[in-house]
Amino acid sequence: MKLIIFDLDQTLVDFIKIHDRVTKSLFTEFFKVDAELTEIDFAGKSLNDNFHELARLKNIPEDVFRKSSRRLLESYENTFNRSLPADAEKYILPGARELLSELSNRDHIIALYTGDSPGIVRAVFNVTGLGKYFKFCLYGTEVKSRADMVSMAIDKAKEMTGHAFKNKEVVIIGDSIRDLECGKLFNALTIAVATGFHSPAQLSAAGPDYLLTDLQDYQKVLEAIERV
Repeated sequence: MKLIIFDLDQTLVDFIKIHDRVTKSLFTEFFKVDAELTEIDFAGKSLNDNFHELARLKNIPEDVFRKSSRRLLESYENTFNRSLPADAEKYILPGARELLSELSNRDHIIALYTGDSPGIVRAVFNVTGLGKYFKFCLYGTEVKSRADMVSMAIDKAKEMTGHAFKNKEVVIIGDSIRDLECGKLFNALTIAVATGFHSPAQLSAAGPDYLLTDLQDYQKVLEAIERV
């Protein structure tokens, strides 16, 4: 039995174009500047941290940003939700649903950690139907760091099973170097997929246990997870 922790954006789904449009719209509304999420290295960070970094890039005064940050996140959730199509199957990355389905039929705990807020994750799950595969989710807008999220996931999994997951019993699957850096803190099994902002070369340099082009060959991912 493994504790398998997935990232969401650009690992399982790709709504980055929608994130970009919503960011552009709201930074214009709130701060009167032209800004897009993809102007910064957003991968593996929380929405709050990305908004803050983008505000600094656009020379928005710190006090102005902080005064608006809570309303910005609330507006972001609402606008993002309204921007999603009713049928979002095409936004699910190749192999993601099949992998989650296979894992859910095996003796594993499947968890999600993400920089997104609960409202955004609910919206994504609503249009993709992926939520049914996860035992629990942890959110970057509520937890300080990815490492903290993994610690919490380990604690939650122990509460559920009575088993203290450690080392390669913990699996982290993500598209960013930050997923890999986090995994190394726990000596976890790390599986990188080159479907996001970070290039295969960047991911390789971060030293994953496995580096895949994507999740399409999900049987290979299953083998990697259950080999150790």
